[in-house]
Amino acid sequence: MYEFSSNIRYSECSPDSHLSLHALVNYFQDCAVGHACSVDRGPDTWRDEHYGWMVTVWQIRIKRYPKLGEVVRVRTQPYRFRGFEADRNIAMFDEDGEMIALADSRWIYFDTEAGRPIRIPEIEITSYGVDPEIPLDVPKLQRHIKTPTENVQSKQPFKVRATNLDANGHVNNEQYIQMALAYLPAGIRVTELRVQYLKQAVLGDLLEPKVCRNEDGYTVWLELMGRPCAVMQFIL
Repeated sequence: MYEFSSNIRYSECSPDSHLSLHALVNYFQDCAVGHACSVDRGPDTWRDEHYGWMVTVWQIRIKRYPKLGEVVRVRTQPYRFRGFEADRNIAMFDEDGEMIALADSRWIYFDTEAGRPIRIPEIEITSYGVDPEIPLDVPKLQRHIKTPTENVQSKQPFKVRATNLDANGHVNNEQYIQMALAYLPAGIRVTELRVQYLKQAVLGDLLEPKVCRNEDGYTVWLELMGRPCAVMQFIL
């Protein structure tokens, strides 16, 4: 288990002065990476040992968005390791200790030189430890998110920029979400976010956005060479 506290900053807020959705994802991602650094298994080790953790699924339930200046505490705890996959909870709490957002996430252990997932070594499991799972209060996401086939709008394709990349040289997982949000109406309040990452996009790749309005929100996916690389469901 690992946690940190922070004040919600102006740069992290939407126009309504509350934490934005993509900034919430950044908090969760930072907490996971902070956990890795706290057990000496962070980015420097990843580069030296030529491996990396990559998130493949997010399911985030948001009860409320904290406001500008509010103090929050973010906690993460892995609850399952199996083969090359690991499952991790990440939660945000307010000053009163009330949970205001909870993520269930799946990560794969990846050999960056071979370009494929590999079995998680024992040092990773013992370094992080295993804690109890925190269950979501909504049905748990199944492995695949289906893309709609009707009422789909194609948007103008765009190229991946250097500012979209992370330390692994791929588009950062939060960046896909921020890209997708650009195609949704301003001011919507998302209560649940589901994301599945299918393919890594790199600098110069041409992404084609697809958008569909559903009865409970929106589905947005980004296609690379005709195939989805990230599929996102925004539940209102």
